Amino acid sequence: MAGGRRLGSIFCVRLDETRAKLRLFLLVPEARGTGLGRRLLDTCTEFARGRGYQGMQLWTYKSHAAACALYRRNGWRLLSENPVLAFGRPNVEQTYTISF
Repeated sequence: MAGGRRLGSIFCVRLDETRAKLRLFLLVPEARGTGLGRRLLDTCTEFARGRGYQGMQLWTYKSHAAACALYRRNGWRLLSENPVLAFGRPNVEQTYTISF
């Protein structure tokens, strides 16, 4: 938070018995590039690890290049890609995974 304003959020939910899912990850534009995204991602993965999960998975679009780069820098690996038409435009759905 800055000046009482929420700058981002991240959700961690159960995917199955052994994996959590990063479900929603948002940062307001002015918070991007400040390190807040990395702190949120680290907090989320530590939360999942602390709950006994052995790994996590997430789904995103390839067009979210900065977020995808953040995932890769933090040990996530690309599991699959699927070309789609999303919001009237061609894009690529991606699934990332990380093991603890």
